[in-house]
Amino acid sequence: MNGSDAGQRLDLNGSLGRPQFWLIVIVSIVFFGISMAWWVISGHDAHNNVRVLALNAIVLVVALQLIAFAIGRSAIRVENDMLVVNTGIGTKRIALANLRAHGLRVVNLSEHTELKPLIRLWGTGLPGFAAGWFKLRNGDKAVCLLLDRDHVSWLRSDVDRLTLLLSLAKPEKLRAMLEASATH
Repeated sequence: MNGSDAGQRLDLNGSLGRPQFWLIVIVSIVFFGISMAWWVISGHDAHNNVRVLALNAIVLVVALQLIAFAIGRSAIRVENDMLVVNTGIGTKRIALANLRAHGLRVVNLSEHTELKPLIRLWGTGLPGFAAGWFKLRNGDKAVCLLLDRDHVSWLRSDVDRLTLLLSLAKPEKLRAMLEASATH
């Protein structure tokens, strides 16, 4: 596969390390809570507790690895005049031509509260990370890949009836690609 087949990757604005840290913290709290609840329920039977806690630890470690892997897969690229957004749990492809009408705006979600994700329909949400399908406060359906909420690239496709909220490190790169696709 040559470079043109793989598409052009667009760098994300922010680190995937922060959500992965919070994932470890949350899973550790869940493990501790389940362990303590089991200890209380079981009547302190040490032999039985060791087996159950070991199984619990294995299940949580596997879940942790699967979610961390999904977060690590999150990426945005342009390939064959399509914007490809991989949220880790799914991929959405949108023709650049469909995004051209509204262009690309960089917004701060604290100032444009109507664009804030309100309800997660299908995706992942951790402190510093929101990825997947969301319903926005303004009622729009959106695909989000957010690591930073201060500099969010907003795109809209009326054809697909879809808003995109993306944390791009260099939004001008995608803006130039949208403009270049108009000349093809």
